[in-house]
Amino acid sequence: MTRHMILPAVLAALLLPSVAHAATVKVEVTRFHILAPPAPPLTGSSITVEPADPAAASSLQFGALAAVANAELAKAGFTLATGGQPADHVARISLTGNSEVVRKRSPISIGIGGGTGGWNGGLGGGVTFPVGGGTRNVTAALMTLQIRRASDGSAVWEGRASTIAPSIDPISAAPVLLQALLKGFPGPSGQSVTVKVKTDQ
Repeated sequence: MTRHMILPAVLAALLLPSVAHAATVKVEVTRFHILAPPAPPLTGSSITVEPADPAAASSLQFGALAAVANAELAKAGFTLATGGQPADHVARISLTGNSEVVRKRSPISIGIGGGTGGWNGGLGGGVTFPVGGGTRNVTAALMTLQIRRASDGSAVWEGRASTIAPSIDPISAAPVLLQALLKGFPGPSGQSVTVKVKTDQ
């Protein structure tokens, strides 16, 4: 088993073969938040993106991932903090993956680290995926995203999105995972759901 950090500069190695031949990708999503009414919504507030690992803040890889995250957060209704202006909220993001060879014709379960360190110690976990006969290489991807108030650092929303690929194909995983995480923001709290994300064929 090989564990490696998956960031946009190397996202071509973490791929979803079904995306190249189908209009949708299935992503397992779990969210926790305190935004149920009468709590005020976050949309419209300003936000900035940081890596879950502060050491990656100046890397080119994180810069590429942040660009993808900024685009999806804007679609979800956030205003991006620019020009050094203080933000209302901070979004902390991580993306990890595991690769291994598995036997087909049985479900597989691949553990993935990289929790966000949230209310219950983070959103680490794994992915289970049924495969056919024989053996094949598979890659499991896990993205975590946590939104905190910039004023006091308290978490108001966090989620994880995971999917698995039975082979390698040049499709980046980050946009698909982010779309699934932020679809219908803030989404149901405390539930694990399957989100279908439409992609270009």
